[in-house]
Amino acid sequence: MYKFDREAYDRRMEWYRDARFGMFIHWGLYAIPARGEWVRSTEQIPKEDYMKYFEEFNPVDFEPRKWAKAAKEAGMKYVVLTAKHHDGFCLFDSQYTDFKSTNTPFGRDAVREFVDAFRAEGLKVGLYYSLLDWHHPDYPHYGDQHHPMRDDPSQDN
Repeated sequence: MYKFDREAYDRRMEWYRDARFGMFIHWGLYAIPARGEWVRSTEQIPKEDYMKYFEEFNPVDFEPRKWAKAAKEAGMKYVVLTAKHHDGFCLFDSQYTDFKSTNTPFGRDAVREFVDAFRAEGLKVGLYYSLLDWHHPDYPHYGDQHHPMRDDPSQDN
């Protein structure tokens, strides 16, 4: 049985308490419609309609080296990037899905570039990775309180 170890926890958290200032970059396909990372759920956008964002994903202003330098100059000590959010889109190359940045017009592994750039500036890097995946065909659609197709009985899988 798991027992919480306060000393071990405090040792792990010491750097974070000391760092104090960092940045969370919440970014993915949902940035294109610019209505929040839950846009596919809140607006109940079908997969077919959401795919237009995948087909146009090409962030021409993606400049992680420039961002990393600015973060360091601002005094930040760490940064966290959304590697995959609930929509299932991966900002990295993966053998487990085709719904990834390397298959878009962008064609690159954004996470790799991001991690390399921020680490080169001496900043700690964290990745947010959602286990929820509305894009995966085995994710329960109909009746799930968050899935975009929760109210569509034809989606009962």
